[in-house]
Amino acid sequence: MDSLGEIRVFVEVVRAGSFAAAARVLAMTPSGASRTVGRLEERLGVRLLNRTTRSMTLTEPGRLLFERGERIMEEVEAAETLTRDHSDTPRGRLRVAATDAFTILVLVPFLKGFLERHPQLSVTTTQGDGEVDLLGEGVDVAIRFERPSSTSFIAKKITDDPYVIVASPDYIERHGVPQTPYELREHRCLNVHARRRTTSRWGFCKDEHEEFIHIDGVFSGIGLAVREAVLAGLGVARLAAYVVRPEIESGALVPLLTDYTWGADRAIWAIYPHREHLASKTRVFVDELSEFSRKAAPRLSQVG
Repeated sequence: MDSLGEIRVFVEVVRAGSFAAAARVLAMTPSGASRTVGRLEERLGVRLLNRTTRSMTLTEPGRLLFERGERIMEEVEAAETLTRDHSDTPRGRLRVAATDAFTILVLVPFLKGFLERHPQLSVTTTQGDGEVDLLGEGVDVAIRFERPSSTSFIAKKITDDPYVIVASPDYIERHGVPQTPYELREHRCLNVHARRRTTSRWGFCKDEHEEFIHIDGVFSGIGLAVREAVLAGLGVARLAAYVVRPEIESGALVPLLTDYTWGADRAIWAIYPHREHLASKTRVFVDELSEFSRKAAPRLSQVG
């Protein structure tokens, strides 16, 4: 392996945090990755990594090589991408960070047609409920539900993402229908708990008047868990429209307080790093996901 190849393995090991994780990305064995870094250290005459059975840390020479080496690899990848893009054929592995709910309910249905249209592409999804270091973790696109304040990334709006208040027909039969937001205090409510916080403050807007209600939920959990709980008749939930659209269309869930709007300015965003040359795989993924979502948007807007 040449020196550039050795640096690539070293950079990927640092990014991934272990030889085993880097080996999966590089399609080599963990022992092969370890030997490659060892050869690089021997050739340079310095130790790059402090290794123990449980951890791995960069030495000062290792930190310097990683910072410079990562930039070099990004330039190499950009050059390769620019060359490949002349064929207009997206190829390679695309890494996407998204919540479990978005992956299961939106990405998987989208990917069926997307991967059939682009057979030279493969997609790896990672759990992205919190902040993701796109560059450090090698993520091509992250799906977010608010626009990032940082100008270090490009943010493209995929679709609007309003909230919907829903309950099951069984729950409504037993407990009735709330007519105003304040009546929710008399109901069994379910809250989404994500990114170490619970969405217990529900906002409503009617005739340009906005009000907020504090909800003490009888159950809280991730979005998919709350969806299952509301389907089981545990209570009333506020969920993103895309999470419950099929259930509303089938009649399994009923939208409530439809005279009110909430989260009208919420949107789903695709976030990706600023690069001189955007990889065709990233561009085609974001463009086609946006088109896929736009076709669903009329139905999404009808459930609020």
